[in-house]
Amino acid sequence: MFAFSDPELAEHDVSWLAIRQPGVIRLLERELASPDGDAFAAGLELACRVLGGRTPLGDLRLDHHALAAGMAAVRGGRCDRAMVRSIRDQIDELPIVLTAAEQDAVATVIASIIWAVLDASVRDLDDTLVA
Repeated sequence: MFAFSDPELAEHDVSWLAIRQPGVIRLLERELASPDGDAFAAGLELACRVLGGRTPLGDLRLDHHALAAGMAAVRGGRCDRAMVRSIRDQIDELPIVLTAAEQDAVATVIASIIWAVLDASVRDLDDTLVA
């Protein structure tokens, strides 16, 4: 299993993710668990980049319904190719070797998280515009 580039920052990001986004942790476990843990670790690193880091998404919480809808959308081919290329580039930059199937799984999960974030953000914006 690979180590994050900055262990102290990684510990904070992973803790934040586990507390604020338990549905994401469950999705990562369900979709990326393997005996060596490499795909899960890669997914965790990228999920922290998407949801945590220096600009966390505030009060946005992704529940299992939002994440399932994101997975369905991505698996249904409704995902921007440029976004997928960007995710795959980030996977390639990680200090880890994943099989093609693991890379596909990680890319799918991360794309579905991004889809869920965008979908929830649009719904929140619509609620704000109507109110």
